[in-house]
Amino acid sequence: MLLSRFWYAIIGIALGASLFLLSLAASIHNRAMRRVLGEGLSADSQVVSAVLKDDARTRAAHLIKFAVDGTIAKALNQASQSTGKIDPGHRDTIEKALKKISQDIPPDQAFDAVFAVDRGGRIIGAIGNVSTHGTEEPELGGHPVVADALHGFVRDDTLVWGRLHRIVARPVELEAGGAPAGAVIGARIIDDKFARELSARSGAAIAFYVSGSRTAAAAPEGFPKTSLDQIVTDLDKVTQDPDYLEKGRSGIREIGSDLAVQYTRLPGEAYSLGAGYAVGRVSTPVTSIFGFLDAADDKDKESVSWPLVLGVAFGALALGLIMSFLEHTVPLRKFAREATALATGKVDHLQPSKFRGVYRRIASDLNDGIDKLAAAQGGVSRKAADLGQVLGDLPATPQMAAFAVPDSGPADSAPATTVPISALSTQRNLPTPPSRNLPNPPSRGKPVQSEEDWPGVFEQFVQTKIQCGENVEGFTYERFRETLIRNREALVQQHGAQEVRFAVYVKDGRAALKASPVRS
Repeated sequence: MLLSRFWYAIIGIALGASLFLLSLAASIHNRAMRRVLGEGLSADSQVVSAVLKDDARTRAAHLIKFAVDGTIAKALNQASQSTGKIDPGHRDTIEKALKKISQDIPPDQAFDAVFAVDRGGRIIGAIGNVSTHGTEEPELGGHPVVADALHGFVRDDTLVWGRLHRIVARPVELEAGGAPAGAVIGARIIDDKFARELSARSGAAIAFYVSGSRTAAAAPEGFPKTSLDQIVTDLDKVTQDPDYLEKGRSGIREIGSDLAVQYTRLPGEAYSLGAGYAVGRVSTPVTSIFGFLDAADDKDKESVSWPLVLGVAFGALALGLIMSFLEHTVPLRKFAREATALATGKVDHLQPSKFRGVYRRIASDLNDGIDKLAAAQGGVSRKAADLGQVLGDLPATPQMAAFAVPDSGPADSAPATTVPISALSTQRNLPTPPSRNLPNPPSRGKPVQSEEDWPGVFEQFVQTKIQCGENVEGFTYERFRETLIRNREALVQQHGAQEVRFAVYVKDGRAALKASPVRS
């Protein structure tokens, strides 16, 4: 079974190597995924920042229409000269002009609220749902973004007026090069609609937050929007991130098992209130060696070389079956045939030399068992063994044996033939012959061996069996002698020999006899 066992070892090693490679691949995949996620989230955060700035520039450009309107400029200039109560006429004039101009702005770039303030920052006129989208403050001059506009600068910022607002401010000049008569401020609330527009332009999942609460969120198609709700659970912890506190942008933070997030603080006035935005990406870590199957989609599966996979699998299966057939099925069938012959009486013993490996040992044990059973049943003898079964197939023209008896030349000796142990009879509970002075084994100078020499051969055979660790219980000289007589007669008739000489030797770790016909 060497080949089959070797194949089992190969399969075991291959399986172990596959598990090792899968574990290694999972670790490499997760490490690469974290690196890609970090790069992707940093890029998303920068894209969102760039889109916010671009949106501010676009809206600042729309404010030019308000800033150059003569009606608004004159009304603001007149209001700035009055320190008392705001003239309702100025308010009506300005608000009518703001509404007219705002109608020309595209809907996707329109403001939620527009304010016109005088030099002191007082709100002279406003359009939009001021209480919801704007502010209820009587003046806006205290905000840096408004103050800069009143000094001739175009600015943008994020303010917290109950909710997050993106603000752009622009000075209003009555005369070119003169001091500003006031300023116009455009406000856009940061709500889910604003987040969706921003996500569509940047391609990122984004959520805005302020004071530890999420105010708006949006994600591109295919992104699990419920994952954005998890951002709130991490807001308290992110304030302890050193990068977030020092640089205004956190490292990559993993929330749950499928979401990676990076937080960025919004610059300007909202910075001190903890306002910011988070960009998120779905992470797909491989949590087990079979996680690749869950992460793979149909395109991944289609890219697999199935002919190669199936070919290797069926090739290995076929090779294993062939090995099993050669080393298990074939010897078993041969043993079954011989066992059937034994059961039907065609043979009275198995011939171990026909088998290999464990079957040879089983055949020998069966022979011993049959002999012991015969002895236990009162010495019932079986039929005489067939010469071909005892000695094996003899060639028509004998050839010199590898274990020829010493001092026997080709002129007076025939080739030696081996008699297996299994051909010898064993018997239990039979009387042992009386003790006698056995002659010494045949000497090198005595090629002819008579029956008087057989007791010495028997003694040698018994001693050799003991040395080989074989059982000699019930092994009698009478049975030994009967077997030698049958073999001698068969060899004399077949080879025309005058006598047959027997010698003891060890074959395959067991005692055996070698029969050598001696011609005259």
